[in-house]
Amino acid sequence: MFQDIRRLITFLDVLYYLGDQLYKRSLRYTGVTAVVSLIGYLGGLLPGFETYSARVAIALPLAVGSACLVGGLVLRSIPNLLAVRAINVAEAQDLDLMEDYRKARQEEHLEALWQRVFRFEWALGTAATKIRNHRFEAPPEICCPELPGCDAVERGRREFFARARFGLDRPQPQTRQRYHLGIDLRFLEDWRNGGFFDRQDVKLAEQFDGSATLDAVKREVGYGRCAALADFPLKLYQKFWFVMITRTIAIQVGATITWLNRQYDTDYFNAQVLLWPGEDEEPWLDLFPMAAGELRRRRQLILDRVFGGDEASARRMLERMVLPGFWLATKLRARYDPQYLDGTLGYDLLADLEQAGIAAERVAKCRAMAEETKQQWTALEQGLALFRPELLADGAAEALRAVRVAVHAARKPLRRRLRDGLQEPLARQRFADAVLPIVHEAVQAKEKYTSRLVGLRTHHELTRLHRLEYLRLLDLLRGPSP
Repeated sequence: MFQDIRRLITFLDVLYYLGDQLYKRSLRYTGVTAVVSLIGYLGGLLPGFETYSARVAIALPLAVGSACLVGGLVLRSIPNLLAVRAINVAEAQDLDLMEDYRKARQEEHLEALWQRVFRFEWALGTAATKIRNHRFEAPPEICCPELPGCDAVERGRREFFARARFGLDRPQPQTRQRYHLGIDLRFLEDWRNGGFFDRQDVKLAEQFDGSATLDAVKREVGYGRCAALADFPLKLYQKFWFVMITRTIAIQVGATITWLNRQYDTDYFNAQVLLWPGEDEEPWLDLFPMAAGELRRRRQLILDRVFGGDEASARRMLERMVLPGFWLATKLRARYDPQYLDGTLGYDLLADLEQAGIAAERVAKCRAMAEETKQQWTALEQGLALFRPELLADGAAEALRAVRVAVHAARKPLRRRLRDGLQEPLARQRFADAVLPIVHEAVQAKEKYTSRLVGLRTHHELTRLHRLEYLRLLDLLRGPSP
């Protein structure tokens, strides 16, 4: 880790640190010098001793303090100005517009969201599948296309894609969009406004900390101050690496853009030229002889400088800034979404964790949680068959899912009631007293649970895509291994 940090720190950073320390300690140095000067001056008042005059005793601490203050400011300002200049060049030359590369992957992102989030809503026929016809906000000919010969799953997929494309292409308030189209695209649109390797690509962290939907989920599962405090070191770790990596990339990209534009006497070169895969093979580069080769060479220098010279080092560096967000969202989803643990979605928690390379001890804890969730569902199903059999009938799937979510979110207080059998009358009475009120409330508020579950699943899927898309981009920029 320290080797990776050293690679991101330059001589200018060291110079800035020295200047910052000198500036911050100027008052302390002034005080120490004043004490020494005072002692020296008082010593000169003793018979037989001669030191220096009062003027010198006053001037010496002032000179030391001024030198530290001014010198510290100068040492801080020079590297800061140089770094800010390079960062401003990168931002002005379209580093923030690397969001366009993310938007260019729209179809792949929608496919992932369909497969892992929205196809289940179409299967249940929830509010996410319903539109409110409107000539402009949800035109039926676009949002409800004619699809002869399609089965129900393919029809739902095409309807989702049609509505999502329309919503993403049409600027409108998210509340209006959600009201008319049914599907909730807030998290996706927010994430799309962040550019790869840009300092503002913090949308998912902001969602996790500030989304009203996720806050409601946190309250339901008991994610309070203690849990937030336990997660704080991981958030700080992620933020440190994110800031270090994006700052270094901005500086290096800004300096490289300046050099390329001066070298070829043009303004064509921008951040996207360096960070958008395949741009080094576009025809416009033929306008500048030898530029394509120089571009590839300098891109490789930037990547080696930031991520290291080998694939393992590069992946390790990138994971430090993208994996924590996925892990935090995964933990929250595991506490709210029982289907994510029991495998009934066609994918599950354990498979996602193993694919992400999460440590074995953490996977083992999640495996135990998944087994407990399956056992609790068996017990809940028996209780519902006894007390609320209508929830197990066809047509009640959304209400049943809401019940499962509500009980799972409150599973710790209910653990004993779900573990005890229902053979004894006392056990059945305790189940009815502890669990049935939660069941009744969940059935009445099934739309609320659906909305929160879809929001949480969407956010979690975006954290997964965020990680995979960064890894994919880095692999494409590095090119095939020699």
